[in-house]
Amino acid sequence: KSLQEEYAKLLSEKKAAYPDYRKAKQEMQELLTVQANVAKILGAEPREAKHEKEQKQR
Repeated sequence: KSLQEEYAKLLSEKKAAYPDYRKAKQEMQELLTVQANVAKILGAEPREAKHEKEQKQR
């Protein structure tokens, strides 16, 4: 029975923390979008694209 109680407690903590997680995830997505837009405006390539080009040239 204590295992069920512990599971219920952890599940409620998880549910309580989920809105913060979603907010942080959304903010991160917005920041990545802004970063990509700035890179496009400045004509810079994202780091991954540069790395892939270097790999192809080898």
